[in-house]
Formats: sequence, structure tokens, C-alpha cells
Amino acid sequence: MSAREAIKSIARVIVCCLWPYRTVGKENVPAEGGAVLVCNHISNMDPIHLLVSQPRHIYFMAKKELFKIGLFRWLLGKIMGVFTVDRQSSDKDAVVHAIRLVQDGHMMGIFPEGTRSKDGNLARGKAGVSMIVARTGAPIVPCCILRKTKNRKLRLFCRSTIVFGKPIQPSELCLDGDRPDIRRGTRLLMERIAQLMEENECV
Repeated sequence: MSAREAIKSIARVIVCCLWPYRTVGKENVPAEGGAVLVCNHISNMDPIHLLVSQPRHIYFMAKKELFKIGLFRWLLGKIMGVFTVDRQSSDKDAVVHAIRLVQDGHMMGIFPEGTRSKDGNLARGKAGVSMIVARTGAPIVPCCILRKTKNRKLRLFCRSTIVFGKPIQPSELCLDGDRPDIRRGTRLLMERIAQLMEENECV
């Protein structure tokens, strides 16, 4: 067992005890090949919940401030494959790295809102995810994390529901061909996530 798999196994046990979850639609996650998983963002635990709730490894971007701490830099960067993004600017290097990962057959996890929601509602998406999809032609796996707490806040021993929707092809979001519509694609993508949240609110 690799260090990455060992850490994921340990994390799964801890998460199940302290922040339990149930999964819906796990079979919708492609078993292999490049893919882009997109999800709403409501807590710092979201990446961990997504990692432990399905079998594939997911690569994430993280704010560069986290990498100033030596332990986090080793755990996130060296072991889990997380890479930095500068949220205060258009970080082209991060986008290029994400594109390369997907083209190499990995699954990239992105929170298109760019930051956590304070009220639990879905905010406007940023264009980076659409750029990655347009450049790679990879399927998109819509996902949402739901909680019955106020503003969907994370609480100890309060169960989260993680829903994986059916993969979406870039053509369904106008993100295929020589002239992909990035703005429209981003709007359509956020509508799919919002629909997934609405359909599973009472699950």
C-alpha cells in the first residue's frame, strides 16, 4: 500500500467517526481516464469528503497560504498531489498544470465558486473549470455536498450527503469545438450543480 492510499484509508476511518457521510451515485464516477469533478464548496472538509467517499484519487488546487506550513506542504504536495493556486490573480500555471493532469488520465477536483460559501447557497462560478474542460475534452462529473445544518455548516457527528451526478460531456455545455463558449459553459455547469442540489435536498 502506498503512502497516499494509507493516508486515505486512515482519513476515511476518522471522517466516518467524526463527520459521517452517505454517498449517492458513486457509480457515476468514471473508473479511469481523465475527468473533471466539480462540486459546491461549503467547508474546509469538502476535499477530504470527496476523496474518501469514492475510490479514485482526486487532484485538487489549494490556496498557496497552506503551503507555508512545512507539514501541510509535505502532506498536501508530496503525498496527496495538491498544488497551489493564487486566488488573488489569474493563475495560469495552476490551470496549465490541471490541464496536464487531466490529459494524463487523472481526475481533477474543482470548486468552481473559487471559495467557500458563507450561507450555503451556490455562488457564481469562475471560468477556470470551463477552460480546463474545453482544452481537455474530458467528461465533467457534477457533485454536491449537502447538510441539514444552518447554512450547511459542518458540525461534529452531523451527517453529510455527497451526491455524484451522471457525467456531462463538454458538448452539452457548449465547451467543445474550436470556439468553446466559456462564459455560457460556466453558467450551464453551475445550473447543473444547482439542479443536483435541488433534486437531492431531501435525500
